[in-house]
Amino acid sequence: MKAQFEFTKTSIKNLPAPEKRTRYADPQTKGLSIEVMPTGDKFYRLRRKVDGKDVTVTLGRFPDLSPAMARDKAAAVRTELAQGMNPNQARRLHSQASVTLVEALEEYIASRGDRIKETTRSQYRAVLGNYSQEWMRQPLRNITRERVQQRHTAISEGRVTWTNSEGRRVEMRKSSKAQADLWGRALRAVYRFSHDHYRDEEGKTLLPDPPTMVLSTKRQWNHVPRKTSRIRNHDLGRWLAAVEQVRGEAIASREDTRAAICDGLDVALFTGLRRSEVFGLTWDRVNLGGRYFWIEETKNGDPLELPITDTLLTIFRRRWNVCGVTSPYVFPGPDITKPAHDPRKTITRIVAATVPTPNPDGLKPIAFACHDARRTFGSVAELVGVGTYILKRLMNHKSKRDDVTEGYLSFSADELREPAERIERAMLEHAGLAQKPDAALDSQLAALVEGMPERDKRRLLFELAAKLHGTDDDTSASND
Repeated sequence: MKAQFEFTKTSIKNLPAPEKRTRYADPQTKGLSIEVMPTGDKFYRLRRKVDGKDVTVTLGRFPDLSPAMARDKAAAVRTELAQGMNPNQARRLHSQASVTLVEALEEYIASRGDRIKETTRSQYRAVLGNYSQEWMRQPLRNITRERVQQRHTAISEGRVTWTNSEGRRVEMRKSSKAQADLWGRALRAVYRFSHDHYRDEEGKTLLPDPPTMVLSTKRQWNHVPRKTSRIRNHDLGRWLAAVEQVRGEAIASREDTRAAICDGLDVALFTGLRRSEVFGLTWDRVNLGGRYFWIEETKNGDPLELPITDTLLTIFRRRWNVCGVTSPYVFPGPDITKPAHDPRKTITRIVAATVPTPNPDGLKPIAFACHDARRTFGSVAELVGVGTYILKRLMNHKSKRDDVTEGYLSFSADELREPAERIERAMLEHAGLAQKPDAALDSQLAALVEGMPERDKRRLLFELAAKLHGTDDDTSASND
């Protein structure tokens, strides 16, 4: 402690701002001091020993508290400490019991550390910050069952507005039952965590039961069915041709980002990878010589090594010739130091290009979203029978904890090459870009007998028939 003096309004007011925090004692009241910060702020504090430990209680700020008021408050706090009541603990419990939604959200995110991805963090902040914006600075305990139920219904019906970062009022474009359930799940996760996290010294929770329980007890969840859209097998040829058309136009007009997106969509189709996994791919994770590449940051956190099949090799080589030296990303955006991230405009062009000209059959556009490629890949893989465990690894699905067998399986790009090639070939066959094995054999036989005299054709036919039935009788052919 630097010095002590009699606390008066004038003496405290005249204290200069020090270079570092400085404490002055009040000789009239034991333990009472005034601390002066380098900013010039001044705080009354009381220091006492309780059960052999130093306890410091902040009483208030000068000039909000006069010296006389500070002495009275110090006397009251000393009495509380003598009775075993710690004002700091009471203040902490009050603060925790009054934790706001935004504070609880950030504490929840911090508690998850690296186990929660940045995209998930952004999604939680956005969905809670938009659909319940006026709740963010309110105490979490003020969120009631009725408010949750009403807000969930409002989001489902598209009746929620909020203010964006630019200060402009934004309205929901349309009703969204999926967004309502997403909001409910985010709020439920944060509140459940907070309900267990914030407790008093006896371990009792400081918050009411989670109000999101009402969505379950009153069966309010929308339970939006999972999307099942995909590119149908008979549409694969049209879709691939449309991608090729848009890619060709982009290359001709030097629209490098659009061409990169077209290549990325093809890779998504032939690998089943998620959009972020495709467009986030960097050249340091592509081994063209070894014919494999890998994804380090996947949705479930497990790295994934995949083979480079013939179709992928063509795409990767084309990409390398375009940006292999200039960009770290395989599919760069306008800023080649960053990946392409918004394929919607390119997809719109591809969808329009799926309608042929002329169109005698009245074909409709093939509606498409990035995740449809993943569903298409999975469906074709199941049809060619690659096996459940192989398919789960190709699509990098998380294994169940109780599946002991799967825990012992480990597939590298080498083991995944043959099933990946089977899936690729099936897609190309459906698209009419590769012949089925039996069709190729028929073509070879037709080419072999083309131009043969009829007599030779008959002799060959009867020889084959005789071998098939285990006889050597070719008299019919010779006598003909």
